[in-house]
Amino acid sequence: MKSQDKSGKQIHFIGHRSRLRDKFLAHPNSVHDYELIEMLLFHVFPRKDTKKLAKILWNRFGAFRRIIFANEPEIYEIEGLGRTTVCLLRLLQEIFSRILLERVSESPIIASCSQVVDYYKNILGTVQKEQLRLMFLNNKNRLISEDILQIGTINHTSVYPREIMQKALKYGASGIIMVHNHPSGDHKPSRQDVIITRRLKDIAQKLDIELLDHLIIGKNSVSSLKEMGLI
Repeated sequence: MKSQDKSGKQIHFIGHRSRLRDKFLAHPNSVHDYELIEMLLFHVFPRKDTKKLAKILWNRFGAFRRIIFANEPEIYEIEGLGRTTVCLLRLLQEIFSRILLERVSESPIIASCSQVVDYYKNILGTVQKEQLRLMFLNNKNRLISEDILQIGTINHTSVYPREIMQKALKYGASGIIMVHNHPSGDHKPSRQDVIITRRLKDIAQKLDIELLDHLIIGKNSVSSLKEMGLI
């Protein structure tokens, strides 16, 4: 028997949700990509058919990472999606980021190693505003802390060497990996990127702290200033 709402109209999606959950629990790999998004939206819309919205999201972004890391204006552009959807995606984003960071933290970190690069490509590759992030390492190259120092405008992040050094001294760090993204998608370092990096390296050396690398994250590629011989 099909459920009905207060007006007596049949609610077709309730049985569909149950079948989709059963399908997922029995054979997760048999569920289409958009159906996974549809199931996520169950938690945003407890009494609404979410298939259409899920398909719109999938067609718009075309990848799970791009959906999860979509910015708020991009979500609000889709009719029917609002603050609750943004909150859910931010929750997934934070969980996803922490899982990746746990993997990075499991062993000593080598600057620009594949796990570090993959971590930042995933969390910064589609971000629409520039972020400056820092990894602070101990003398055994184990991660002490990963901090977001600055979230800038779409094309600029101010770098404050004094603030970076204050954090490094607070943590008792021996090494720093500096990371920022280029929302334009171009991973090549600018002249200003190189100047700031060298300035920070000089200041760090005076405090017996090593700037291990500066990674610049583009849309699909990453530049390592260390590997490029720029620091």
